[in-house]
Amino acid sequence: MPEPSNRAVPFLAAFNDIEQFLRSALEAKKTDSFNWMVSKAENKHIITTAQANDLKEFAGLRNAISHGEYQDFRPIAEPLPETVAEIEKIRDQLLHPALAIEVLGPQNVITFTPSDDIHEPLRVIRDTGISQFPVYEKNQGHKNCVGVLTTNTIARWLAEDLAEDDSITAKTVGEVLVYNETKDHAIFLPRTATAAEVVQALTSPGNQRTLPRLVIITEHGNTNQMPLLVVTASNLPALIDAA
Repeated sequence: MPEPSNRAVPFLAAFNDIEQFLRSALEAKKTDSFNWMVSKAENKHIITTAQANDLKEFAGLRNAISHGEYQDFRPIAEPLPETVAEIEKIRDQLLHPALAIEVLGPQNVITFTPSDDIHEPLRVIRDTGISQFPVYEKNQGHKNCVGVLTTNTIARWLAEDLAEDDSITAKTVGEVLVYNETKDHAIFLPRTATAAEVVQALTSPGNQRTLPRLVIITEHGNTNQMPLLVVTASNLPALIDAA
């Protein structure tokens, strides 16, 4: 596709799309400035800090173009090609955000129940390298997530169990799960969670004031729904790149 005769045109078009998106998302007044909306959107985690920094720089460029000289109704000043590409990328990310489940692809999530033999997750850790597992318990015909079994939890259990008489006494996942700490928790998000939302969930302390070990994506983000996807810190690079 041939490049427009003036790169200011696609730049301004993308900028206007972003401005309209922010105004709608924040229900902002017409008098609210663009930079104010950007800061507000960053605080509400609608946009990332990196996006906010770029958009504030773009605001200065937009003002320079808009208030500069025009020739044949076109601005004389032109942004660099990479600047146009970057603002269009941000525009596309905001208007058509990538879903985490699309970025990471299908996953065969391994879960356990409290009554499962502890040797089962140990074998999975040895054979697959997976280190965190949702634990589901059946109650009144429904399965509900009652915890997260992590290698850190297993290490604490082993340290405590072996300290007594150098033998392992725990037999079930449930017996090991009592060694969980506050940070051994998950955040549940729905299938529609975007890559940016999952990044935010994994990198921001929640109500428990600690970073979660993982994000569990279910159909509607409920703990009584089976996981479609388990997301850990190892997935952050791919999610950040898509966010």
